[in-house]
Amino acid sequence: MIKFEKNIFGYIEGYYGNILDWKSRKRIIKKMNSLGLNSYFYAPKEDIYHRLHWRKNYTKSWQNNFKNFCSFANENNVQVIVGLSPGLDFNYNNILKKDIELINKDLEILLNKFQSLIDNGANHVALLFDDIEVNFRKYLPKKIEGLVHAELINIVSDKLKKNIFSVPRIYSDELIRENNEYLKCFFEKLNDQTNIFYCGKYIVNNKFDTTLKLIIEKKKKNKVIFWDNYYANDYCPKRLILGPWLINEEIKKVMLNLTGMIETDLLIMEIVSKCKFSKNKKESWKNVLKINKVPEEFLAIYKFFEKPNLSSDKKIKEIKIDKNIFDKIDKLLWKWKTPLSREWYPYLLSLKQDLQILNDELPSNRIFKTQTYPLAKKFLKIDGV
Repeated sequence: MIKFEKNIFGYIEGYYGNILDWKSRKRIIKKMNSLGLNSYFYAPKEDIYHRLHWRKNYTKSWQNNFKNFCSFANENNVQVIVGLSPGLDFNYNNILKKDIELINKDLEILLNKFQSLIDNGANHVALLFDDIEVNFRKYLPKKIEGLVHAELINIVSDKLKKNIFSVPRIYSDELIRENNEYLKCFFEKLNDQTNIFYCGKYIVNNKFDTTLKLIIEKKKKNKVIFWDNYYANDYCPKRLILGPWLINEEIKKVMLNLTGMIETDLLIMEIVSKCKFSKNKKESWKNVLKINKVPEEFLAIYKFFEKPNLSSDKKIKEIKIDKNIFDKIDKLLWKWKTPLSREWYPYLLSLKQDLQILNDELPSNRIFKTQTYPLAKKFLKIDGV
């Protein structure tokens, strides 16, 4: 079994907008095994039983598929972490009472559901509080929000008799403004054995850094797992990030929240795996593209797909445009035919149209056809009909 205290390197199914089927999940497990990744975190936002309707039990069919998936993962040296995200409407009554036998109905449901997932093969479970509306005062006073979340984690861990993982509501430095007492209270109460997921200074990062002393101390104790959103595009669905992975080898605990497009995610995992231990990340990245038969024309346009814009960026970086760029894009659009090319098609076509608009080369009738109403109105500078 994997020693999680030392090394975690894996895939998070934790994005909005897409959800994988079981066949695709098994493909990811096989790829992870071949690349040396060891952990799969099941926490898809689009699974209604994970988040929106967390109180409802998974269907028997789903449980059978999950059990089979966990067995398959373990056979391939991958451990499965499965998460539940009840924070949208959890009833926190009695959570801070000293007598934890005063279990309310929601806590009983949560414990039973976690136990069912463990019984069906999950190696580990996680309690997530990310992306909850900031109107937490409806459920919790601001001063005790962190305490209550931590205590709920402690109770679940105690009742299940195993260490669990967690995602605090403040999962990045840039969110601290929402409740500057949260993490202090959270770590004062949290069991020292609990590993937390954290994004670093920003929600989307090209390195795992933080300015918060509390997180720095937890990192020193090896209790922080980097939730890496570098390639995620659920917050920017018109964009696709495909460049080299910039995180250095010394990050021992990192998991990748990707796109939910199976061919793309398989490729990105390979990019990350090769870049992680490489001194020449760009060359390693190029080799992965070549091995996966991505046409060389992509190298002429890759800057548009290289990396996300970060919260710390102050301006748009200029990209030099090849004079034959439309020929390169057209070849990728019309002559490259693979499962991967079909996933990239909408992004390539959107890039072509965006460049044509930038150059005033896209006719008004095409702008009407291809752009959303607000963009068409902006680009054409005319009033609606």
